[in-house]
Amino acid sequence: MTDTPLDVFEIGAGRSFIFGGVYAANDGFFAEVHEQKNGHIRRIAKSNGMPSREVAVAWMTQRCQAGA
Repeated sequence: MTDTPLDVFEIGAGRSFIFGGVYAANDGFFAEVHEQKNGHIRRIAKSNGMPSREVAVAWMTQRCQAGA
């Protein structure tokens, strides 16, 4: 398992900044979505394990765009 994301998407949204990453796990993939606002970063969403990288990217992309 690695802490470095395989895919990263960034979406600027006014004063906040939405971004997400897809990570490899031992049993598949997972994705996270974060918001950076006023110098602070917080996680908005984290997926459960997913069977493929493509599914994780789709999950993350959908949530990044919804957060923007």
